[in-house]
Amino acid sequence: MENPDPLKAMQEMVLVAEKNKPLTAEQVNTALTAIFSGQLETSIIERWLRLVSGHIPTAPEIFGGVQALLNSSTPIPTNIACEKIIDTAGTGGAPKMLNVSTLSALVIAACRGVVAKSGNRSRTGFGSSETLAALGVNIQAEPDMQAKMLAECGFCFCLAPKHYPAARFAVDARKAIGTPTLFNAIGPLSNPAGAMRQVVGVWSRDLLQPVAEVLARRGAIKAFVVHSADGFDEVSVSDKTYAVEIVRGRIMGDIVFEPEQFGISRSKAPPRGAENLVDATTHFRRLASGIDRGSSLDLVLINAAVGLMVADKASDPKSAAALALDAIQSGRVNTLLEDVIRLSNQ
Repeated sequence: MENPDPLKAMQEMVLVAEKNKPLTAEQVNTALTAIFSGQLETSIIERWLRLVSGHIPTAPEIFGGVQALLNSSTPIPTNIACEKIIDTAGTGGAPKMLNVSTLSALVIAACRGVVAKSGNRSRTGFGSSETLAALGVNIQAEPDMQAKMLAECGFCFCLAPKHYPAARFAVDARKAIGTPTLFNAIGPLSNPAGAMRQVVGVWSRDLLQPVAEVLARRGAIKAFVVHSADGFDEVSVSDKTYAVEIVRGRIMGDIVFEPEQFGISRSKAPPRGAENLVDATTHFRRLASGIDRGSSLDLVLINAAVGLMVADKASDPKSAAALALDAIQSGRVNTLLEDVIRLSNQ
């Protein structure tokens, strides 16, 4: 059977999207496969992406996008069962305070979890990938080395362009749009190590259910999809956080996390965000070393705690937060960071 002409396929998908109705998984798969061929002009990619990004992505749209992205991906050849691997990547598109998801991932790995942390270049220039690189981590490590890192220290960083090179053909269109698109929703659900345990922060409360449905459909062992009442794509230390829990391919229901459940006093306001790369790197290192305290540390503890529950390292928020605090105060997180730097550069 001949492969369809990418331009013709995309022109048809634009016509479908112009009807302003949700797309099927197959239609999204067709459109993204055409994009990933590298044979389309940015103008038609942008046209289609604007049309489908005018609404919160539906579960079928996200599922179809994940299928297309994984079909074009370079996986990590790990021998560790995907049922044990965790990812804490969020969708982005929400305000940022600090690099919570990556620091939380290190805490989880320091507690003997196995974390393949997905990430991408940030719009600020001092997100997780830039911060890790500034700390000395080789974020461009090859898949074989990432597999070795998972086996030896329980952590690796998965830079999106390294694993999904064909997604570069949509970069200019995404930049032109400038707001979250379907790609933001599908990226965290396309882990190159096949992670089946996840904490996924989303940019809108309306995205909780669609992402949960996709995780369930893909057979997630345990996951939480989260969005805080104060607008963040992570668990908040200054407000309640809405969440949907998934266990062994089933949506268990909606829950609400409050800071007090973790044994942590509610902050009057979110922690301050980093102002530049030097600030982000310094703050990251001080938090990993247990030097910085206050609401920034509490934010890391709360988010790491949810990940530790996903990893089945703790059964309740309070004990999970205590486990996370011990990992930092004992020096295990900082030691792990040094191991990650060393291994990634071998």
